[in-house]
Amino acid sequence: MFGRLNLATRAVNRSRQLLLMVAIVALLCGGRHLRAQVDQGTITGTATDTQGAVVPGAKVTLTQLDTGFVLQGTTNNAGIYVFSPVKIGRYSVAITMPGFESVTHTDLTLDVNQTLTVDFTLNPGNVTQSVTVQATAAELLQKEDASTGQVVSSQVINDTPLALRNYVFIAQLAAGVTEANGSRGQGRGDFNANGLRAEQNNFILDGVDNNSNQVDFLNGASFVVKPPPDALAEFKVQTSDYDAEFGHSAGAVVNAAIKSGTNELHGDMWEYVRNNDLGVARDFFNRTCNGSVCTPGQVPPYHQNQFGATLGGPFLKDKLFWFGDLEVLRIISPTNGTYTVPTALMRTGDFSELLSSNPTLNGHVTTLYEPGSGGATPLGAPCGNNTPGVTQKFCPGEIDKVAENILNLYPQPNNGPTGLTSNNYVVNTSTGDNAVSWDGRIDWNPTAKDQAFFRMSYYNERGTYNPPLGTILDGGGYGSDGSNVNMGENYALSYTHTFTPTLINEFRFGYNWGHPQWVPLSANTNVSAQEGLGGIPYSPGNGGLPNTAISGLSGIGGPQWYPAIEYENVFQFLDNVTKVKGRHTIKMGVDYQHVRVATTAPIAPHGYYDFSGFYTSNPSVSNTGFGAADFLADNDTPAGAPVGSAPGSIDNAELTAFFNIDNVRWYRAAYVQDQWRVMPKLTLNVGLRYENFQPVEERHDHQSLWYPTSIAPGAGTSNFVLAASQKNTYLAPGFLNLLAKDHINLEYTGTRSLVQPQYTQFAPRVGLDYTVTNKLVARAGFGLF
Repeated sequence: MFGRLNLATRAVNRSRQLLLMVAIVALLCGGRHLRAQVDQGTITGTATDTQGAVVPGAKVTLTQLDTGFVLQGTTNNAGIYVFSPVKIGRYSVAITMPGFESVTHTDLTLDVNQTLTVDFTLNPGNVTQSVTVQATAAELLQKEDASTGQVVSSQVINDTPLALRNYVFIAQLAAGVTEANGSRGQGRGDFNANGLRAEQNNFILDGVDNNSNQVDFLNGASFVVKPPPDALAEFKVQTSDYDAEFGHSAGAVVNAAIKSGTNELHGDMWEYVRNNDLGVARDFFNRTCNGSVCTPGQVPPYHQNQFGATLGGPFLKDKLFWFGDLEVLRIISPTNGTYTVPTALMRTGDFSELLSSNPTLNGHVTTLYEPGSGGATPLGAPCGNNTPGVTQKFCPGEIDKVAENILNLYPQPNNGPTGLTSNNYVVNTSTGDNAVSWDGRIDWNPTAKDQAFFRMSYYNERGTYNPPLGTILDGGGYGSDGSNVNMGENYALSYTHTFTPTLINEFRFGYNWGHPQWVPLSANTNVSAQEGLGGIPYSPGNGGLPNTAISGLSGIGGPQWYPAIEYENVFQFLDNVTKVKGRHTIKMGVDYQHVRVATTAPIAPHGYYDFSGFYTSNPSVSNTGFGAADFLADNDTPAGAPVGSAPGSIDNAELTAFFNIDNVRWYRAAYVQDQWRVMPKLTLNVGLRYENFQPVEERHDHQSLWYPTSIAPGAGTSNFVLAASQKNTYLAPGFLNLLAKDHINLEYTGTRSLVQPQYTQFAPRVGLDYTVTNKLVARAGFGLF
């Protein structure tokens, strides 16, 4: 249910790379219809008389209807005029020429990254005589762009039913696009375009980078910020054959633009509501069973409120405008799952229930043996607690008290008959998800030759996933346990100056900041020490029990790779120059990005244990041994495990350092694009892009590289490479001995990234557009991306 109210509507290598980029531009520059500039567009056309002859020197006036901004130009010797780049929006184009009637085309809509062709036919007459022409269907055709894609207007965005009002889902309606099944960002709209992975898409917001650079997309999407649908003027999805201005990746380009203020006050308000009071269906699995009798649970609480508003208007009419939006999301949703917890007897060291031949309680008979006996002594036999086929119970003194206490922290079985040893616990918890986002934009048109805007966007989402086995035991999975943070900021600054009607420069600065984080709810509590476990590292943010796998039971402890804490900072500088000459419009530009990503995600910073049931099994006999029995056994800790770290018979133990990785790299690109109108109906698009992706460097040189140099059984060789700054770093003798034993050469290099960059990443683009009729356009293209 919803309501809406409309108010009114990085030094030699770098130098070499820069010189190479300049050489590319100089070589190819040697402009009619310019391709649109990212989030802006181009309005162009030809003036002819009634006999089809071109009309040079005619005065052309372009007026943005919503802001009153006016640009003026003239048709060149080929009768062509070009206005580029200009902001998206509603326009009128008027042309006057002595000896001809004045003609005005009005109600023209310029979309993002569009070249809008508006041709004029001038009738002889007095200049005071005027003709007004409304926009026609022919002007909607994509006539001078070989790319394939789709523009989505503000009205379509608002009228499309969207889960959580995420406009990215609409991109999945474009041709060649499908949802990214299995990707981390699937739930936030990430998609595959023409068979490429979702991570190959390029998200642009107001002409600047909006891509997530997280190593594992911990933020849950391949973009950083997501404005609400009501804040978008429109967006465009280009899936192939786009021109050389676009690089970064080989998938689709999702190019979105936020609304700007106009001379009229405009805005809206909304609230979307979903909750279980509105008839939410009962989950079939939300029930508890005792034998064949199952009792339905209550309808789980679900409450979703998503509300916000937009508002924009003028500071100074025709000169200075403002726009802002705010959206808040509040969700409480149910989660449920079925787990395996120890029965009441197991908690006392009695595993006789595993001997039951009743398949409804235990799938098969499981026999246990005295820990470490290799299957020679039945469990409990030394003290008479074993009767063949009846009991298998630990002797007094064999149970570790710490392990017993931890086992008793498991919740009691609540599903199935007494004695059920698997899937005997059903839990229903709630998950909280709260988010707030806002955007603010200021547009300034100080003169007819200058345009500027500044926009900032903010996103802050906080979620809580209650652990299924309680705060101490935890037992949750990666990405669905504990508390999460997803914060993002995006800034855009643009300044466009018109030197002459045929020479325009645009500079942009962009900044991305992101901070995703996943930590267990006990991250700041030394739970291990509290429960009697010694030798477990603890520091604020690294609390909780070790991640522990116990065969036959659901695992306990916080997830591995927790805590997961990441930050990204991306600075972007872009400059684009447009030159119009005759039938050619040449556009060239550079794109510099400095990318820094810090990651804290150790595998097992507070330990990992695996109780597989090996110590209470007969290795040569199947259906023997049980992980919970190994866990309870008071055996010596095996070699390699931290002394005193955990009770029981550990099959495997791991511990990793609590560390942070701080990676940096440069992305540098340059391009040149020529839009050449060969004939009135044929436009040729030719471009070349150069890209240099610097290999990642760790800011403190804390990285290594290993690669084989020869392969032979028992005699292969390889190199282990470290940065030269690490020559004085202590390496353990045991590690050096292993290198020598295995024919691994230790090498130090002055190249901080440890690998050599590539300098040959050229991406040519060729496309053509042919207007067959006023209602039919044929397009073709080729490119390397």
